[in-house]
Amino acid sequence: MKLVKIEKKYQGKYLTYYTADYLTEKGHIKQYELISRNKNLTLETFGIDKPAGVGIVAYSKDKQKILLQKEFRLSCNAWVVTFPAGLIDEGETAEVAAIREVKEETGVNVIQVDDVLAPCYTSQGFSDEKMTIVVCRCEGEPRPSEFEDEEIFAKWYTKEEAKELLDTGHPMSVRTQMFLYQWLREK
Repeated sequence: MKLVKIEKKYQGKYLTYYTADYLTEKGHIKQYELISRNKNLTLETFGIDKPAGVGIVAYSKDKQKILLQKEFRLSCNAWVVTFPAGLIDEGETAEVAAIREVKEETGVNVIQVDDVLAPCYTSQGFSDEKMTIVVCRCEGEPRPSEFEDEEIFAKWYTKEEAKELLDTGHPMSVRTQMFLYQWLREK
């Protein structure tokens, strides 16, 4: 596969819509649609962008509970269970962004960062966006997001409560489902 052309079709406030032409191994040109947080993708810069955001897997100090939030997501028209997440501000590291985002979205304090994973794609089927997962320990009582335009309600969940979310098929992000599945199987 070889990318041969990329063209901006629409510029929104946060996302840009592009079409990209690529040459298949059999010599056919295929067109692909994608969105990006990068407002100026080119043939030279496509695929080498730094992570735009962080996702935070936040455990209680004793790792007996996990911090989840229910957030109204208009694109799903539903309350979706997710881990805290957000964009990395200019000049921030993923770790610093994670500490800030947890506090802003949940009111909880990060007391220890356990791991910072390598950047990965969030929705590789239609976006070039990358995210870094930060695993940490936190303490404090959750409160609603401090931002008026975010509908976010955080709560500490036990393994039993997390299992119920999975068993009932409550809407959630794929990364949330995967981490919860793994956490529930830890001994």
